[in-house]
Amino acid sequence: MSLQSRPLEKSDAPAMVEIIAEMEALEPADEFWDVEEVLEEFDSPTTDAARGTVGITDGDRLVAFGSLSISQPVGVWKAGLFGGVRTDYLEQGLGRRLLDELTAGATAIRDADHPGMPGELKIWVRDRRPRLTRLAKSAGYEPWRYFQDMRHTLGDLPELPPAPAGIEILPWSPDLDDSTLVASNDSFADHWGSAPIDPVRWKSYFADSSSFRGADSLVAVDEQGVVAFVLVEEFPAETAALGFRVGYIARVGTARRGRGRGLATTLLIHSLHRLQAQGYEYAELNVDSDSPTGAGRLYRRIGFEPTHLNTTYGRRF
Repeated sequence: MSLQSRPLEKSDAPAMVEIIAEMEALEPADEFWDVEEVLEEFDSPTTDAARGTVGITDGDRLVAFGSLSISQPVGVWKAGLFGGVRTDYLEQGLGRRLLDELTAGATAIRDADHPGMPGELKIWVRDRRPRLTRLAKSAGYEPWRYFQDMRHTLGDLPELPPAPAGIEILPWSPDLDDSTLVASNDSFADHWGSAPIDPVRWKSYFADSSSFRGADSLVAVDEQGVVAFVLVEEFPAETAALGFRVGYIARVGTARRGRGRGLATTLLIHSLHRLQAQGYEYAELNVDSDSPTGAGRLYRRIGFEPTHLNTTYGRRF
């Protein structure tokens, strides 16, 4: 066995999907990807394939992969780490090798592009992935924050509330996207770990993403523009694997000028009704367990129930 490391290439996408599927079969966590999603990651402004990815091969076979998801640097250089190892190559130190090589890559990118800027690396760990928990801890990562997965069964729903005075509830549309970004950056300005999202990254996350469901997303508009929003995704690979539709509420927020008016509650209930009408079986989201807006309590009040806990493990460099 001769294991070699190299940057990932788009031609690796099918093998990466296979590795993710093997990880899911070993430790089920409802994580499903298809080739189109992986290829979108290669084209994302958060990915630096040449400097921020690692593929480990055994001959011509990709047996492990890892990638940095690089945030827009605002005072701190930040990246998330994601990857996987084929199950028949576990217990051979490849997970730690990926982490070490990605850390070296992150340090090199930071030093070249933003010398002297403090750096942070984060790993999103689901409570159903104990192997990753052990790996993160062994590499010096510490738990920084907890996020609760929540699910709403789209059966009996709360009564549809009217829009507050001066507010119009509309489906998301491309002409409202810039205003939605402004509202999003404002609403998350006081949230842990958040930084402003630039327009290029924003479009890659939503409007240009194959998982984004603009027709199932809603915005609340006042005289200044979008003041609240509920943006929905659906993952085709997940739908195919589970056999039913799950509407994932990827981003929900209220600009600070609109807080205290019940806009988030109103918009979420409208969103649940819309998802039900479109044939979704569940709505899901995750929430910061220490959200400064008390979002978790809001979600419980309208029928969301906690399911699983996720931990952000981090380290500074």
